[in-house]
Amino acid sequence: MKQYIGFFFFIGILTIACSPNNVKSDANIVKILDSAKMKGTFALMENGSAEFTITNLSMYKDSAFTPFNTFFTVPSLIAIDRGYINHTATSWIGNDSVAYYQGIIEKIGRADLLKVLDSIHYGKGIISKNLNSFWRDSSLRITPDEQLGLIKKLYFNQLPFQKRSQDIYKQMILKENNSSYKLSYVYGSSGNTSTANWVIGYVEENKHPYFFVMYVVDQNLQTKNNEAKTLAVLKSILTQQGFLKGLR
Repeated sequence: MKQYIGFFFFIGILTIACSPNNVKSDANIVKILDSAKMKGTFALMENGSAEFTITNLSMYKDSAFTPFNTFFTVPSLIAIDRGYINHTATSWIGNDSVAYYQGIIEKIGRADLLKVLDSIHYGKGIISKNLNSFWRDSSLRITPDEQLGLIKKLYFNQLPFQKRSQDIYKQMILKENNSSYKLSYVYGSSGNTSTANWVIGYVEENKHPYFFVMYVVDQNLQTKNNEAKTLAVLKSILTQQGFLKGLR
């Protein structure tokens, strides 16, 4: 059962006003998270109507969390812009590529990273001088609202990078592409033992984009593969919302 939320707020860097008519919650999403023993927030935005489906609205807009490896979107775009990444040989490698991205971050340098983060209004906090762990030790934090805004701007090539760089990066995060839908996302956690997980991305059906962000904490400390479990939960939610069938 869907219930409308009578609340007004702004979508982070997008500054899109939401009204009681275009923000709703869906108890079925909460049931999916509860069944997986996960707690957190999920938001879905349909671009054409700007309609939102959000669980845990206060967490979505007010709570900031460590970005983990989802932060690598920023140095990746900078590196593509500057020719540091050979996109023909590189894909989004994930949690086992921390050392690779640390090298990219060190090559970019702290001063340039700070300038870019300021220009795109990315999160709050500091970038430590050693550049080794600020994206995973809570020095830098970001809200789910800001994450959704970032991925939407990327989709429409609205970030302060070359269009070519943004197009290349979008190909890097394209995970599934078939006749029914395209699914693109970035996953992030602090590692295999982490219970906190991000997934940020978009699903395209019939040439219409729908943007989503999910931040969840797994209550089952015995989980062995958080990435696989988190992505399975994401796809369950998208399926429940009518996606991944080519019918939207």
